[in-house]
Amino acid sequence: MVKKINRLIPFLLCPVTLMAPFFLVPLQVNAQPMFIYRPEVKKVSLLETGQVKPRGELFASLLLPSNFPSFNDFSGEPDRWNFGFQIYLDLTFSSELLAQLVTHDDGHNRTKFDWHFSFRQHLGPYLVLIAGHDSNHDSDHLSYLNGKPFYLNRNYLGFSLCFRTKNVYFEPFTWFFHHTNQRSYLDLSGEKLKQEYGFRLGFSLSSEVILSWQTIFQTDVLFSKGQMVLVDLILRVSFLSWLELACGGSFWNDLKVSRFGHRQTFYKIMWGVAIPF
Repeated sequence: MVKKINRLIPFLLCPVTLMAPFFLVPLQVNAQPMFIYRPEVKKVSLLETGQVKPRGELFASLLLPSNFPSFNDFSGEPDRWNFGFQIYLDLTFSSELLAQLVTHDDGHNRTKFDWHFSFRQHLGPYLVLIAGHDSNHDSDHLSYLNGKPFYLNRNYLGFSLCFRTKNVYFEPFTWFFHHTNQRSYLDLSGEKLKQEYGFRLGFSLSSEVILSWQTIFQTDVLFSKGQMVLVDLILRVSFLSWLELACGGSFWNDLKVSRFGHRQTFYKIMWGVAIPF
């Protein structure tokens, strides 16, 4: 029992840590993959062994406090629950597929679901090629952009650099959109996105405590300062072999004033559980 209480200490102290971003610049994300650092990944190559052994997790999170709107046009009640899963499938020891689903709930109704698919191919010890697709769909609601119904749809191609030690992972990345209807700024008043860039940072604080950080900038002009930035911060504590307690947050912020004269901010603080497999 004492050992289990000791495991929970970082989780109980997390609210104090998470208050700091409110006094800095809050930040944004849509269907991008959640970054969860796993320092010891056992890969099983499908093409080399013929075995299909996906790895990933199921997760459920209460969002409190949260002011992130439910629908693609940023209308509706704030999010209150997220449910979903991540599944990785190793095609070879140097290539993998990722599928991720995040559903949104306002406390009464399922409001939206976000799909992410991506392919990662290691081209060397550090360089990784990335191709991805994201789509966000409203449930029982129709979002409008410039007077026309829409849902978010994105395709991109890019690369990253991966550096790791025994307990630390660092990955700067960028990708370029070859098809998207997503626009910059939180009021969707900008031009179509051209590029996202950022970094992922993972720490193994102990064998049972993992901290994952992801920052992404969005821009509608190639190789320029972003119009919007997002951050995900997730702390995981392994409570049992099949159960993790989680807390963290996602923060969205316009870096510039939009053409409509807005500079908006959204945030979510997350309290939840995950079942890794």
